[in-house]
Amino acid sequence: MESNQTSSTSFCNVATFVRNRYFYGKLLDVSQFEMEQTYFNAKRRLLNRLITGYGVVCGLDVRVAPDGKSVVVLAGVAIDKWGRETIVPVTSMPQPVPNLPGGDNPPSECDPASWVQLTLCYHECQSDPVPALGGDCDQNALCSPGSIRESYELRMLPGKAPDVNTDCGIQDLISNNRINYTALAQYVTGACGACPDDPCIPLANIHLPAVGATIAANDINIAVRPIVYTNDLLLDLLVCLNKTPSADYARGGKG
Repeated sequence: MESNQTSSTSFCNVATFVRNRYFYGKLLDVSQFEMEQTYFNAKRRLLNRLITGYGVVCGLDVRVAPDGKSVVVLAGVAIDKWGRETIVPVTSMPQPVPNLPGGDNPPSECDPASWVQLTLCYHECQSDPVPALGGDCDQNALCSPGSIRESYELRMLPGKAPDVNTDCGIQDLISNNRINYTALAQYVTGACGACPDDPCIPLANIHLPAVGATIAANDINIAVRPIVYTNDLLLDLLVCLNKTPSADYARGGKG
């Protein structure tokens, strides 16, 4: 029976992991090799989700395509809400942006109907078919995909993605110019976050152009994208809190 290991969401659960124990004479079949992949993938994705966090790591700018009626996403890396690394290796194909609805009476800019949101989703596809030299009673194909290619998908959804909340989420964190460790401990002791139904990452809100018009650069708002606070980025934030960054300052202070 062919297993669908790639669709597993075991990393969304707080559970112990199982890995192979090798010994001479052990029969290695599909389930054993998939257990090996699942162990490393699920553990890495769990750590990504609960420690690193989701969002854009670098790149993935959204720009107007040369035709003026679509947008492209530049190369970059993100981690989705299920902890899966999502990579755009080169500039994407143009993504068409619809026109404003309503004909002669289009909605106002404040109306959500005049906006769409561009989201980035992790996507897998089976590839590289090879001869199937053996099989079981459920496997009669002469060939089968030999690889799983990790890719991405761009989706255009109606309405606006919400603004990123930058308010402090820890009550009474600072007390008398000191960190209130009790409040911090209580915050961390809350339940581990569950995987949301939609793991995709919003990249930008795009204001719809009128019929016959083109998209302007200021119609694209990337400030709604979540970001991953890497160690380099946290260092940059600390530096900026204490002094004005210089023009030749490299990311993370690494020149």
